[in-house]
Amino acid sequence: MESSGNISKTEDRIDPTEGGDSIVASKDEDRISALPSEILLHILERLDLRTAIRAGTVATRWRHLPHQLSHLLISTSDVCKAGYTTDEIMKAYTDATRRLLSPPTCKCTQTIKTLKLGCYIMDPYLSTIGHTVQDVVKSREPEYLEFAMCPDVASPSDAQLALYGQRFMSFFGAYPGPFKLLTRLILQNLAFQDSDVTNLLNTCSKLKMLSLRSCEMPQESVLELDAPSSELSSLELKCFGCIHVELICLPKLRELVYDVWFCENPPVSFGYVPQLHHVCFACPAQSWQKPFVLSQCLSSDINLSNLLLNFYTQMIWVEPEGPQQLTPIFSKLRDVHLCGIFTECDLDWTMFILEGAPSLENFHLSRHSCEFNKSEDDAEKTNLVRQASNFKHLKLKLFVMKGFEEEYKVMNYIRLVMERAVCLKRIELPAISPCKKCTAISPRFPVDEASKHRIREQLRYGLSSSTDIIIG
Repeated sequence: MESSGNISKTEDRIDPTEGGDSIVASKDEDRISALPSEILLHILERLDLRTAIRAGTVATRWRHLPHQLSHLLISTSDVCKAGYTTDEIMKAYTDATRRLLSPPTCKCTQTIKTLKLGCYIMDPYLSTIGHTVQDVVKSREPEYLEFAMCPDVASPSDAQLALYGQRFMSFFGAYPGPFKLLTRLILQNLAFQDSDVTNLLNTCSKLKMLSLRSCEMPQESVLELDAPSSELSSLELKCFGCIHVELICLPKLRELVYDVWFCENPPVSFGYVPQLHHVCFACPAQSWQKPFVLSQCLSSDINLSNLLLNFYTQMIWVEPEGPQQLTPIFSKLRDVHLCGIFTECDLDWTMFILEGAPSLENFHLSRHSCEFNKSEDDAEKTNLVRQASNFKHLKLKLFVMKGFEEEYKVMNYIRLVMERAVCLKRIELPAISPCKKCTAISPRFPVDEASKHRIREQLRYGLSSSTDIIIG
């Protein structure tokens, strides 16, 4: 066993007057085993589960400690061995889960504060897991409970997506006790019926984070989330299949991530989400998706302070618009990240964000031209040209550009930012590592101090700016 010390099988002598926590070490006993149980538990909770279980088998002193762990992460990777089938993995997984969550045979008590379970959606093992967790929550209600579940096949067919969706929803219906205490739910490769997700939110009254990855709904279905009593604060949709998402009522929602959608733009409409402050939209535009204005999607009723838009180096799918439309929405915006802008594209159009967000403090931009996973359905990349209006920004402090190169278009753009952001304190132009996903040539980047000094002088030329310019 690998650990920070030696755990050896010894004869332990426990002082009965100390309840088993004070150890009188024999001459041959290792020093770690002589530590109080509280310290040993802290050690075990910093190990992976497989190592922690093995520790309980090598010394009588450690035997009951795994049953006293208060933070448990039980994943199929902890029991997976080379050559195991998924059926063998789930059998070993349910056995380990049952052993760890069964009441300890010693006089000690187990208080489970955190319980994270990651497994496959497979019968008959789901029922065993459900019964085990239900017994736990009846007597030892955890403060944090997480399920992370996916099929046991890597790329399920449409029929399999439906089967796994039905299997999960049956599991959900059969064990309401655990789901009422569920804090975090991560699901992958499932097909839902129209009302399944809303039913999940309304039943899982303590759910704070929901992540749906490569999941879908019936064709032409709208994901309507109307859960006035929901505690949901974070919603993550990755490659989620539906024609639209409507956030009707999620009063505690603070973060929305929608990474790749397969519907027309805009992908989301916002209802009552008064605490929403972080929005991330990321998608390679498809040929049938038309650009949209952000004011058509976002609402002045949200409390937006952080916005991330990732174009995946494909077509720019937002249309610039004036401050009259954007300022009511962007009035509290503090941080903006524009990612994956293809290098052939002009950059002046991005100034509409700065003009419409008077409280913006940090502006991040990244450029690259990656052809990784490009498909024939991708929209044509066209240059986006928009002349920046003459305005002054009084709050921007930091501007960061990844993918900088010393060319006319880029240099003029940075000078434009310096002209408009009159209180700018710092510009960062960091070097980036070559892309591991494609063969695109990385932007030419200055490496010697003389080149960096020349760039700083060119950027400051004719401007009364004291902005620090950090290159590299």
